Amino acid sequence: MSAIKHHCSLLALLTCVVPLTATADEKSVENSTEQLETVVVWGTQVRSDLMNLSEDDISLRQADHLSDLLRIVPGVDIGGTHSVNSRVNIRGLDDRELNIYIDGALQTNYLYHHIGNLLINPDVLKTAEIQVGANSVIDGGLGGSVRLETKSARDFIEGANREYGGRVVTSLNDNAKEAFSVTGFSQLTDNLDAIAYFKNENRENFTDGSNRTTIGSDGVTENTLVKLGYSPTRQQRIEFSFDHLSDGGDYTPRPDMGVITNRIRTGETLLPTKYQRQTSKLAYELNIGAIFQLEATYYTNDLNLRRDETNTDYSTSRGNTHKEATSDNNGLNILMKSMIGGLQTHELTYGLKFFKQQLSFVQDITRNTDPIVQKAETLALFVEDSVPISKQLLLRPGIRLTQYNVRYESSGESDSWEKITLGLAGEYSINNELSIKGSLTQLFQGPELAEPFVGAGSNKIANPNLQPEDGLNAEFGARYLKDLGQNSVGFGLTLFNTLIDGYIGEVEVPETTTNETHDVNLGEITIQGFEATFITNIDQFKIFLSHTVSNFDTSKLKGTRVSESVRELGDTSSYEIGYDWPERDVYFALTGQFVSEKITSLNDFKAGYTVHHISAQWNNPFGTSNTLLTMGIDNLFDTTYTSHASRIGTNVYPSYGNIPVDDVEPGRNFKVSLALSF
Repeated sequence: MSAIKHHCSLLALLTCVVPLTATADEKSVENSTEQLETVVVWGTQVRSDLMNLSEDDISLRQADHLSDLLRIVPGVDIGGTHSVNSRVNIRGLDDRELNIYIDGALQTNYLYHHIGNLLINPDVLKTAEIQVGANSVIDGGLGGSVRLETKSARDFIEGANREYGGRVVTSLNDNAKEAFSVTGFSQLTDNLDAIAYFKNENRENFTDGSNRTTIGSDGVTENTLVKLGYSPTRQQRIEFSFDHLSDGGDYTPRPDMGVITNRIRTGETLLPTKYQRQTSKLAYELNIGAIFQLEATYYTNDLNLRRDETNTDYSTSRGNTHKEATSDNNGLNILMKSMIGGLQTHELTYGLKFFKQQLSFVQDITRNTDPIVQKAETLALFVEDSVPISKQLLLRPGIRLTQYNVRYESSGESDSWEKITLGLAGEYSINNELSIKGSLTQLFQGPELAEPFVGAGSNKIANPNLQPEDGLNAEFGARYLKDLGQNSVGFGLTLFNTLIDGYIGEVEVPETTTNETHDVNLGEITIQGFEATFITNIDQFKIFLSHTVSNFDTSKLKGTRVSESVRELGDTSSYEIGYDWPERDVYFALTGQFVSEKITSLNDFKAGYTVHHISAQWNNPFGTSNTLLTMGIDNLFDTTYTSHASRIGTNVYPSYGNIPVDDVEPGRNFKVSLALSF
């Protein structure tokens, strides 16, 4: 790792993944950065509007949970400590209000409110692109989008003078986890390449900062990824991938709640649980230069949740049976880019996204009971045009047509909606260092299907008066980058105002005698705030600072509650101080977060906290070759805290009174990993 590399990472910070087409100078900087970083063997590149983390930065974090990977991103937090309960949160909205993709497969999988909707192994990710806020018509989503892409063989082969290789990693966490992974890749022929990856992670019950040991976290996660890539010409590539992730163990009935809640409500009762995701993808790429580029992906993405509730010590109104909920999804994405000449050169981005979902619930899989089935389909057509008005000014208008329909098979009822949404963004370069940007994007989202694992779809009917959620996201910001030779300094700022009108909630139908439910419009939500970042490289030191604010106004909602997809975050300041010691090929980093206490718009209290982490990475330690030793201490000062994106606060139960539900994070954790490449 070199000072030059970290200097280039700073350039990428303010030039990569902005919601606009870059200028020619910016593109050359970005391309040179990517070329320098192709020598990195392993890691995940994390990019958002205001930051770019290189692969080295992420491998240093030893990411085995999404929180290790994404909490550094301004405006983003990850809720949940359990392996089956990862929840991405952007500006206070969780993944039910976002569009999240794994290798192009949309992850809309609301199966059970006590379990997360996303099963992902961060170790195998190549890139994570986060759109903080909905500032483009391409991806949709009320609060933004996240694109996660897994590694392929050509990531290791291109730029390297070899046709095959592999990697073996073993890691140990004293609180309380161990894992190993093995990867093999090969250029099988001139046109065919392949990669195979397997990881096994064995967890025990961790201890929090108060020396309290949790229950029901003891389990095993296994992930298998296989990819085949075929390049018939230099301009074309066909890729098939198969990704299977399985998580199983004896877990608490409520994995999203802390040990105190589970012990008070159900004692030491644990339920055999298995949660699986299987994703298959067939993709085609065509790149004939700036004139035309095409990416087409067809995928299937299936999630399956099974839980054995036959233990009669567990009291449930749905019966002590062996239950199963599934989310069977398939989709098609087509994305095209074309350069159109004339007096001005325009870059058109256009395409379509089709997504089909079926949620099923079986009350007792041992008796082959009839499933409760719900279905939804989404078709979106979009086009954006990047128009250079002058050398300083670039505009990007866009239009999106979305059709959405749902059907509840048990009641035989259905409904559909159609909406055209518009977007407009612009960027003005004041000089070579400073530019300002702004965007206005209309929002659209239909009602989600009912929560299947509780059998909610059995009595759900359509509401003819229901309107889809819509609204407007407005953003304004600035970016500054100053090259000081071997050193550099930069900052970024984004101000935002998000209006969600017609917010949807599921309620009981008035005067029903059969427990029927339907969706209704509850009113309006407004989110206001900003994200600010500062970064500087001074010789071997790299300093990154950020501060985020996100405030909700729910005063115009009908009723007193919103869904769990709204989890407001306290003001957050983050830092990272890194030091590169090139003579020893060692890199050190100290990171931390200062999160303010939060009184939410609904008058719920969330305690603030401060947490720090330290890491070090040593290439070829003790005179070895092709090895990488990474060590770290998470939660350095053994703080007891709960992320604001997790379950936090108290719930009132008639039989128990007020019970804290805090999903408390693990306490101090010493961890070490050793990687051997060959």
